[in-house]
Amino acid sequence: MHRIVVTGIGLVTAQGTGVKKSWEGMLNGVDTSSEVALFDTSKYKTTRACEIKNYTGGVTNKYLTNNTTQIYGYAAAVEALEDSGLVDISGYNSDRFGLALGSLAAEMAPFESLLRSNMDAKANGFDNNVVESYPPNSITNMFSEEFNFTGPSMVSLNACSSGNHAIAWAADFIRQNNADVMLVGGYETINQTEYTHFHNVKALSPDTCSPFDKNRNGLLIGEGAGILILESLEFASKRNAKIYAELKGIGLSCDGFHMTAPHPEGAGAVSAMQKALKSANLSYTDIDYISAHGTGTPLNDKSESTAIHTVFKEKAKDIPASSIKSMIGHSMGAASAIESIVCCLAMRDKMVPPTINHETADPDCDIDCVPNKPREKVVKNALNNSFAFGGNNAVLIFGEV
Repeated sequence: MHRIVVTGIGLVTAQGTGVKKSWEGMLNGVDTSSEVALFDTSKYKTTRACEIKNYTGGVTNKYLTNNTTQIYGYAAAVEALEDSGLVDISGYNSDRFGLALGSLAAEMAPFESLLRSNMDAKANGFDNNVVESYPPNSITNMFSEEFNFTGPSMVSLNACSSGNHAIAWAADFIRQNNADVMLVGGYETINQTEYTHFHNVKALSPDTCSPFDKNRNGLLIGEGAGILILESLEFASKRNAKIYAELKGIGLSCDGFHMTAPHPEGAGAVSAMQKALKSANLSYTDIDYISAHGTGTPLNDKSESTAIHTVFKEKAKDIPASSIKSMIGHSMGAASAIESIVCCLAMRDKMVPPTINHETADPDCDIDCVPNKPREKVVKNALNNSFAFGGNNAVLIFGEV
């Protein structure tokens, strides 16, 4: 079985375009939330989100027009490929290069535009540019043509854990020697359909996202993309690639408990974390940092905290477990991929990001959420939690090679 390493990363978040700006904003605890500008929220009880306001990546692909979902994913992919040194793969077998990307509901933004009243002005009621970008796999089709990645290709639509599920799917191809390199991650754009759904299930905060705080009152929707380049260690070593981390463990589970509410004891989360530790051949005592799912909703944070106590036992209160969603919102299908990159950056810089907006400790969330300020920390192994609606859980462990 081949070992898997991360050799390139790319980010677009509400903190900024690119890894440098995004990471600096997170370490500085910048709250990116503001009033929604993308659509009219006058009929909603909540009106805030973490929108990308100053995107600077440009548009260089012929298929990208106004589809910001794909634009953000493309920008992050280009940065990751440049970072890995694999922009030009003409010297390699392109059939050994594949793609796996995650999204909450694929191309929902262009789908929305098909439904709006202005489509009546289009020929046959459709905008051809929108139609081309609607099929869920259109982004991987475009990436395959653009980057000449002609190996396996997949889009994961597994709710908020889609990014981690895509990474897990891709890892199998490398481990089983069916691919050398996989471009993986997640992408998402704020759209009114998703916003309405989370508003109607009363999951949105009217003000700030405050994970693990006693007075937390909901999540804020975010957007962006996180792309990683995964390679077999053998392939990366032969080309002397820079290595951020090794993907050591994967744990997947499904609660089967409720369509939206988490299991009160975090049963599925416990199972996924324990599976990840087992597959990594690590003990819970080996984990130095947890990138928490930490949505800021009362039930989710309590359930995750309970699960952390079950898995990490006497260490549960000591291990840093922060939520970057407090700063950039919940970027849905992109969230877990962005958080996987955060794990790699925490290892590289020996720094863990904070959970901001934390004012009052909650006995039900008795963990070290790194309140309000970043912390210096040597991170040899980092665990990334992702828990989605329907109990679809995906946990990854990144560690030193």
